[in-house]
Amino acid sequence: MTKLLSKMQLAALASVALTACATPSVFAETLKGKVDVANQSNKTLVVAGITFQTTAETTYNEALASFANLKQGQKVSVEFDRSGTNVYTAKAITLEK
Repeated sequence: MTKLLSKMQLAALASVALTACATPSVFAETLKGKVDVANQSNKTLVVAGITFQTTAETTYNEALASFANLKQGQKVSVEFDRSGTNVYTAKAITLEK
């Protein structure tokens, strides 16, 4: 009975490991383009038709310093995470030259 239990436990462990490997992980992506909209009231940014949510953890390069300095038409690079359907969270925003 002990051998049977250990085989069952190994099978369950292997199943969990395979499921974890098959689960898609979230990787940061980068998009470069011009700012279409920088909404100061809700701190969202639209670049190339994609709306990015910013958070307290979003970082800005020295040239921008903060969300308040984003303006329509500026060339930016947005490093972001995608989670769920059409949910894009900006991790870092860099003003391009």
